[in-house]
Amino acid sequence: MTDAVALRPWRRTPSATLGLYLHFMRFSFLEYLAFRLRYYTGVVSYTIFVAGNYYLYGALYASRPAQPDEPITLGGLTLAEMVTYVGLSWIGRSFYFNNVDRELSGQIREGHIAMLLLKPVHAQTMYACRAFGEAAFRLLMFTLPIVLVVGPLFGLLAPPHPSLYGWTLLSFLLALLVNTQINFLVGCLAFYLKNILGVIRAKMVLMEFLTGVLVPFTFFPDWVQRAVGWLPFQAISYIPVMTYLGRRSGDDLARGLLIQAAWAVGLLAAGRWLWNRSVRHVTLQGG
Repeated sequence: MTDAVALRPWRRTPSATLGLYLHFMRFSFLEYLAFRLRYYTGVVSYTIFVAGNYYLYGALYASRPAQPDEPITLGGLTLAEMVTYVGLSWIGRSFYFNNVDRELSGQIREGHIAMLLLKPVHAQTMYACRAFGEAAFRLLMFTLPIVLVVGPLFGLLAPPHPSLYGWTLLSFLLALLVNTQINFLVGCLAFYLKNILGVIRAKMVLMEFLTGVLVPFTFFPDWVQRAVGWLPFQAISYIPVMTYLGRRSGDDLARGLLIQAAWAVGLLAAGRWLWNRSVRHVTLQGG
C-alpha cells in the first residue's frame, strides 16, 4: 500500500505576492501610456489654471499699499512665494490625482465587482498599486512637462535648500497614498448608494479648498486653520508645498511628514475595515 498524500492548502509566497501587485502597477502604467496624447493637452489646461491665479494674485498684491523696505505679504507669503505656491500646488495635483473612486464605483454599479471578489487579490492593495502605476506615468508624461513649462514661464522659486527637493518628493508620495485611500473610501460608498457620481463631484470641489490648492490655509481665520488641521486633506497638498517653500524645517518638517504618514496608515486601516464590511452588501442578479 502506498502512503496517503497529505494535501496542503495553497499559499502564495511573499515574493509571488509582491510580483503580482507590481504587475498591477506596471499594467496601469502601460494602460495610461496608450492614452498619453490627452495628457499633453492637459499641460495646456494646467498652464491656464496657473496663469489665471498668477494674474489674480498679481492684481491682489498690487492693490495692497507698499511699505518702505518691506515686501508686500498676504497670508505670510510674498508675491513670488504665492506664485510658487500656486504653481507647485497644481504641479503636485498632476502627480497624485487619480480616479480610484470612479473606477471602484463603476465596478460595483455594473456588477463587475463579483469577478474581482473571485480573484486571489485584495482590492484595496490592487487599487493602490494601480494608483502608483498611474502616478509614475503622470510624473514622466504629465508632471515633468508641466514643470518645464510653468517653472520658467511664471518664475517659480527654487526651495531655500537643495535637500528640500527630496523631502518634497517624499511628502508628495505620502500625499499620493493619502489621496488614494480617501478615494477608495469614497468608492466603497457605492456599495450602499449605488450611484455616487454626485458624491464624487462634491468631494472634488471640497478638496480643492481643503487641500489648500486654491487658497493657502494662512488666508483663513485661525479657527478655520485649526479645524482643517484635524482633517487629512492638508496632507495632500498644503504640507508638501509648504515643505518646498521652506516653511517647514527641523522638527516642524518631521511633524508634517509624521502627520502625513499617520493619516496614510489610518486611512489604510479605515479602508480595509470598510471594504470587509461593505462586501457583505453585494447583491447580484442573473439573467
